[in-house]
Amino acid sequence: MGNLKLQKFIPVIITMPAITLGAIAMFHNNISTLIWAQNIACLVIAGLISHFIVLNRWNIKVSKHNGVTIIIVFFFLLLTFLDQGMNGVHRWISIGIMKFNVSMILLPLTIIALWRASQTEELWFTLAVALAISILLAIQPDSSQLTGFAVPMMILLCSKTKGKIFRLFIVGIFSILVILSWAFLDSLPAVTYVEKIISLLNNMGFVWLTLGIISLAILPVPFILFPPKDLKLPSICVGLYFIIILISTIFGNFPVPLMGYGISPIIGYFIPITWYTESKINS
Repeated sequence: MGNLKLQKFIPVIITMPAITLGAIAMFHNNISTLIWAQNIACLVIAGLISHFIVLNRWNIKVSKHNGVTIIIVFFFLLLTFLDQGMNGVHRWISIGIMKFNVSMILLPLTIIALWRASQTEELWFTLAVALAISILLAIQPDSSQLTGFAVPMMILLCSKTKGKIFRLFIVGIFSILVILSWAFLDSLPAVTYVEKIISLLNNMGFVWLTLGIISLAILPVPFILFPPKDLKLPSICVGLYFIIILISTIFGNFPVPLMGYGISPIIGYFIPITWYTESKINS
């Protein structure tokens, strides 16, 4: 019973360290309160919503809404090209003064939905959808999100076929898109409290830096090491997505999820960690 009660708080337990340390780093480096307070507010709101869903055991079945999820993802990814973007980069949708990074919100959920689709639909359908989404990510362009999405898709799709030639085709086509995206990396400048938040922690001292790295490293851990029963593959794929986008921040100017400023990565993490927690409790 005690273990079950603790499981209900997994989303907040996992996310709080990175978000809190990021807020402390921004506060210590004189970043406006209006900036880091948004992350804290999103943590509180998303945490309450997540806990409400888990507490009431809604038993979310993504499979019931695969088609809707896929349509929503395409719709919002296409909407990013209507936004004026920055330096030719189109990753956001603006609602008033707020900018939302669509892929950071929806891709983890998309991975789960495509895994569900692969269980009931022809493999070509899942492949076609995954390729279409990957192409849109390449055009945005967003090397981090494309890589984070494409690699789990390779694993997911290859697990559904024993044909070596088809596997080579799957790996080859996604790899080409990933390689091209990194070869033509965008030139967006880094913002210290978004992409370089780790450097702010480093300025505060080795202990803060170490705590920051640990808080980020634990984000993929539940998905990778403790997957829900009968959901091992999609859980690992989601965990791999987060590992890749975390590592990609080392090689390009990409947002550090949860720790850096931005509510999109927070929402995007709470969606799969709520699915994960709900699945663990109901398994």
